[in-house]
Amino acid sequence: MAVDLLIRNGRLIDPGSGRDEILDVAISAGTIGQIARGIPAAGAGQVIDASGALVTPGLIDSHTHLFRGSDFFGIDPDSVAWQSGVTTWLDAGSAGAFRMPAFREQVIERSEVTVRALINISYLGVAGMNYDEYCNPATCNVDLLERVVDVHRDVIVGIKTRMGSDGVGYQGTLPLVKAVEASQRTGLPIMCHISGSPPSIDNVLGKLRAGDTVTHAFTAAGERLIDSRRRIKPSVRRARDAGVRFDIGHGAGSFSFISAEALTAQGFWPDSISTDLHQLSLPGPRLVEDGEQISRVRGDGAPQLTLLTVMTKLLFLGMPLAEVIRATTSTPAAMFGLADRGVLRPGARADVAILELEPGPIELFDVFGETRRYDQKLACRATILNGVPMTPRPVPTPPPWIRMIDQEPPSARPA
Repeated sequence: MAVDLLIRNGRLIDPGSGRDEILDVAISAGTIGQIARGIPAAGAGQVIDASGALVTPGLIDSHTHLFRGSDFFGIDPDSVAWQSGVTTWLDAGSAGAFRMPAFREQVIERSEVTVRALINISYLGVAGMNYDEYCNPATCNVDLLERVVDVHRDVIVGIKTRMGSDGVGYQGTLPLVKAVEASQRTGLPIMCHISGSPPSIDNVLGKLRAGDTVTHAFTAAGERLIDSRRRIKPSVRRARDAGVRFDIGHGAGSFSFISAEALTAQGFWPDSISTDLHQLSLPGPRLVEDGEQISRVRGDGAPQLTLLTVMTKLLFLGMPLAEVIRATTSTPAAMFGLADRGVLRPGARADVAILELEPGPIELFDVFGETRRYDQKLACRATILNGVPMTPRPVPTPPPWIRMIDQEPPSARPA
């Protein structure tokens, strides 16, 4: 078969297949044709010299919000994918049962990248900032969710619920209890957001089971995984031993260097690394002036937080490069049943990230403005989607509820 694209001389890191060596990758008709040394370039439609670069499976971001134009948070994945190596995006609960058909039509079917959904236990999905989806117990309708999953099972890979003090004010832990019931009936795993307390992290973890995921694992909020002496809580260790997974979900309010350094110093590393990318996290924490319903953001709108940013922070914390790649490829693929994703092997879909480690120094920020200096960062040289390099495209103009204050007239800017 003719070679459409040949990637030569890159360091191929594919934890799913156990490879970490200099290899060539030949792509034909959107699939991986051959992986070997010294594949002849003659006759190849396009050749990319990846000397000095890392060649990995297309990255998987397992916590994002993509229902752009339909809620507060949604962003456009294609405009970020080309510059971040992320070829598979999981939307974490933007759509509930009533909005899943529209999410499929407007986002999944129109995006160039692969998009899959974790359906919200609330039929409203995530609409606004303040756990609005839980304002009425009737929103957590398991019968309705099961019917919608039956229709859209090919694109729904999990169930999302949020546990935090605002939401508990509405329904207590009922959304999580209902999510467990829905999981038992559909066979889908749960992703559970943690933030402020109540409820306690002990209460939340006690309801999760093997295969479920806690997102925002490095939060410093009330449901944090460490105690007042920065020791890992016993319930956290019990949950991990029982098979509960832990995901980063960086976001605009859920990554603290204090929590991250305390946890990793005790050998507690995330199973998966994700961004929680949305309208307020995309600019990066140091450019967000506030997180109100009409939010003020500095900068020019270009992404300052991508999956590569979060991966770089894990490298800084001491996570080995191959494990960082594993946590953004083969592990999330296994967690959410993503066949043919997160691995490079002959016959697999040709989603590939070509990355490089650029020398620093650079500054890394957490959501509280704490900074750390590091000597390198991950950057994207090319994103290959179904065998074709993605082309650059601009990030869409932010919605009206995001005020880009550096672009406003001086008279309208805050003091």
